[in-house]
Order: sequence, then C-alpha cells, then structure tokens
Amino acid sequence: MIEKMLPSKYFRRSGLPRLALALPMALPRLRLMTLLTLAVMLAGRSVIAQDQRLPFAAGEKLRYNVSWRLLPAGHAEIVLSQDRSVQGAAGRWRVVGKAQSVGYVSNIYKVDDEYQSTFRNPPLCSNGMHKVIHEGGRHRDVKLDFDAQRRVARVEEKNLQSGANGAVVRSEQFPTPACVHDILSALYFVRSRPLTVGQFIDVPINDGSKTINLRVEVQAEEDIKTELGVMRAVRVEPAVFDGKLFSGKGRMHVWFSKDAQRVPIQLRAQIGVGTITATIAAIEREDTTR
Repeated sequence: MIEKMLPSKYFRRSGLPRLALALPMALPRLRLMTLLTLAVMLAGRSVIAQDQRLPFAAGEKLRYNVSWRLLPAGHAEIVLSQDRSVQGAAGRWRVVGKAQSVGYVSNIYKVDDEYQSTFRNPPLCSNGMHKVIHEGGRHRDVKLDFDAQRRVARVEEKNLQSGANGAVVRSEQFPTPACVHDILSALYFVRSRPLTVGQFIDVPINDGSKTINLRVEVQAEEDIKTELGVMRAVRVEPAVFDGKLFSGKGRMHVWFSKDAQRVPIQLRAQIGVGTITATIAAIEREDTTR
C-alpha cells in the first residue's frame, strides 16, 4: 500500500496508485503491493489444489513502517481473517489493508486509505475488492466484483468529495479469466508458492481495468535488517515498470521471509522521486491453542 505515498505523476491513470500490490499492497499491486503482487503459474493452480497447506492463517496481522528518502513517510498494516459473510462458503478469506501517511509527507500529500479483498481456495482467486481512498484532494469509493462464471469484472467508482453526494463517476465491465487476482489476493497467491531462486510466476491481476499478467522473478536469498532483527529472506522482482502497470521508469523488489510463512518483510521501490521502502515492524498471529 506504500504506492499511495507517491505524487500523481506516478499514477498510470487517476485512481490507480503507481506502486502496490500492493498491497497491496501495499501492497501489494502487490500493488500492495502489493502487493502485491514467479512460470505461467508454474502449473501453480494445480499444485495449490493438491496441497491445501497454506503459509498463512486467520488472525495474522502485518504492520509496516514506510520511509521515503530515509524520512518517515507512513504506516501500513494488512490483516487476514476468514470471510464468513456467505454461509456455507468454506475456504473464503478476507484481507483488509490500510495505509496512512505521517509527518512531512502527510503535510504535502495526506493519505488515509483502506482496501478490503475477499478470495477463495483453491487457488486464491479473488471475489472482489472494495477501496476507500483519501489521497490529497482525491476521495473515492471503488467497488470491484469478479464474476467467475461470466468471466467479467465490474467496477463502480463514486466521488466522496464534499458536495459530490457520492456521485458515480465510473461504471465499467472488463473481460477476465475464470480465476483472477486483485492487488491484495495476489500477495497471498505469491506467498502460497515455494519461492525457488531462478523461478518465474505469471499472476493475472485486475485492478478495475484490463487484466494483465504480472511476471515475478525469484532472484536471490539475502539477510534483511528489520525492527524484529535480521531475517533471512527471498528477494523477488515483479515486472511492474514494463508499461503495463506503471508507465514510469523504476524497479521494485519484495523480500519474503525464508521460512514456512513466507511473510513479506520488505518492499523497496526505486523511482525518479527517490527510494520508498516499507519494512516489517510487527507480526501478530492469533493464538489458536486457546
């Protein structure tokens, strides 16, 4: 979700943060990040269908500190739970991602965003996403629904600015594959993969426009310094600056913990206005033994 900290010139079009994902979010595309966003699913969907052991569980909360050119820029968190909104629908997940700017960055471009996504097993296909966006002078409510049977995405965007009365400013449909990811569910799909150096995965992502295939390369194992100590991690690079997702020049890397949980512990984007980094500050998990 750290992509929200960027000026509007790094948006490919109004309303789509340039770094995600991205979170997701962040995270995320990964976008937010991801986020966020490693070989044409490596026959990935069939592998997940056979192995239901996932590296995450309901009750997981990830918190991040975000910096820009070494200055504190914001905070972000991603919280995962079981989605019980549909009775009898087992294997459904709900993830909420939030991002807020702080300090100097907040004075020049205030951010207070919340993304919600629901996705299902297998293979973590998205049911839809709801965004409430407050970025500078822009305030939007965006709902994105995926119809797997009809293979379409429906998006409706409302203006939340004072005096706009929630007017609908965009209502469109786009074709999708039967299984598609939003920018948050993509993060959990990548976590579900055994990240092997040299591997590639193509992730179909839709964020309210044309579906793209985001290619992610697993590049190396490295040690990353965090507030939780030095953590062994696997570095991946999503091809977000190839013109399909972001129109500007730059590079993005994401580090996942080298353990069974594969937690995204750091995201770094190198762009024209400087380097933006989101680093894990806390990992909380629900106590399932009680």
